[in-house]
Order: sequence, then structure tokens, then C-alpha cells
Amino acid sequence: MRKLVFLLSVLASLSFAGIEASLGFGPYHGIVGVGYTMMDDHFSANIHLSNFSTDYDFLGGMGVAYRFSGLSGAYVFHSSDWMTGEVEGFRIRLEDGEFADVEETCRRFDYWRLVFGLGFQYLITKHLGAYVEVGFQFLAGDGGYYTNFDELYGRLDNDKLVFPVGLGIVADF
Repeated sequence: MRKLVFLLSVLASLSFAGIEASLGFGPYHGIVGVGYTMMDDHFSANIHLSNFSTDYDFLGGMGVAYRFSGLSGAYVFHSSDWMTGEVEGFRIRLEDGEFADVEETCRRFDYWRLVFGLGFQYLITKHLGAYVEVGFQFLAGDGGYYTNFDELYGRLDNDKLVFPVGLGIVADF
């Protein structure tokens, strides 16, 4: 019986489904993303590219959001991104206070970035709108959970709290 109720719920939600595309920056929408809205515009899921940098091989993921009042209004979200890349640098070795050698260092990183937050989206027309969002991020990797990614060295630490913000435009179809 539970499987039948679940199947009917899924089929009913598909009848009220829509697709959205976003452009901007933000922890849930990313710099570019494509999403799927269902359950009468109250639940959405997306895939997105979070950022572009030459240090990252890939920084993107997916997110889910619950919209309290449909497409226009407040929402809560969770975004899960995979960060992978390489940070290049060098280390200068000194002997007796004088230059001795330059050692090139490369550090490979693979981390999960998890963001939980709040957002507000307003549809200006039936299909075009804008959003603003803020979240709290933490990162999983190197055997623990951390609050900050040091981009210069490619390492995780707990030196500061990061609250990523976002702003952009969205088109719903």
C-alpha cells in the first residue's frame, strides 16, 4: 500500500512540474544551473556549476530546496558540491640566511562542500525572476569536517566561518 501511495504522489507531482535555468552566483543556484520544480512549485532540485577557477578541475554539484509559497517567496536549501583540482606553488629553502634552492610544490585536493541556507526568489513576470540567498558552508575531507577552504594552499581549516551569498536571475518554464 505504501508503494502505491508513493507512486501516486510521484505521478501527481509530475503534472505540476517545471524547469528553471539560472545565471548569477550563489551557493544553491551556482553560476549556471538547471533545475526541476515539482509538487506545485514547492520542491525543486538542480544541478549547477558553482564557480570557475583555473585551480579547480571541477566545482559543481546539486541542490534541493523547499519553497514555502511556490516560486515567488522564501525557500530553504541544501547544496552539495564536489571540489577537485590542484594548487601549484613553490617553497624557497634558505641555508645560513642565504638562498639555497627553490622547491616546486603541487597539492591535489578532493573535497565535498555542503551548504545549508535561506533564499528569496521573486518572479517579475510569469517566467523571469531574481533571487538572493545566503548559506552556511562546511567542507568534508582529510578525515574531518571544516568551515573554511584555504584557496592559496588548497587546505581545509577552521580558521573562519564562511557564509556564501548569492544573487542572480532565473527563468522558469
